[in-house]
Amino acid sequence: MQLPNVNVYMRGVDPTGISDVTLAGLNIPIRIGYATVLPGDVVLGSPTGVLFIPPHMAADVADKAEAVATRDRFGKGRIAAGIYTSGEIDSAWREDIEADFQNWLKEQK
Repeated sequence: MQLPNVNVYMRGVDPTGISDVTLAGLNIPIRIGYATVLPGDVVLGSPTGVLFIPPHMAADVADKAEAVATRDRFGKGRIAAGIYTSGEIDSAWREDIEADFQNWLKEQK
């Protein structure tokens, strides 16, 4: 059986059988490394690691991530076009760059 679109984070494998182990509970807080993971936490895995996001913060985190990705697309495009330097894009934007971004954003929609 194949599972489409399934991501797995695995640190290592131990082929020994699980003997003399008792299930402590379901939907209880656990520790993974130095992180405490609570029931309902959203897990975000990437090539650089794993994040655990409390469910009440997940929507805000997703919105902010999308805003950052949009600004990154604009910045990379403007650097590639030779309009701005990487130093101008990778620091606090001047008013003219922010205005250019707002106009670009309107064109994208």
